[in-house]
Amino acid sequence: MTVRHQHHVFHNPAPSTPAEVHAALERGDLSTALDAMVGTALYGGGDWRELQELHLRLLEHEDHQVSALAATCLGHLARVYRQLDERRVTTALYKARSLPHIRGTADNALDDIRTFLHPRRTGR
Repeated sequence: MTVRHQHHVFHNPAPSTPAEVHAALERGDLSTALDAMVGTALYGGGDWRELQELHLRLLEHEDHQVSALAATCLGHLARVYRQLDERRVTTALYKARSLPHIRGTADNALDDIRTFLHPRRTGR
């Protein structure tokens, strides 16, 4: 019996803007949209409030990859900016946890929020 294993290559996409995310989604270019979403959250070059709103809206997107990644990006924002409208974001993430395709990424984002917005409580 031959077992094949596919290696996934992870990369950090280039910095991006909300406009680039929207443009890619409007074109139906999912791969570019997903990269752009991560590119908005990783680098700290934007307005955290605008990025928070982008990813909160995308948390409700019809495409499962987009909505699950939006949860991850909210966690990235907590790590990068060390601030969010915590009540709004955690409420949205707890609500999103009811969807099986988001549950894991929402839990991870909630952990990131606790860790990076309240480091004394988590011992980090």
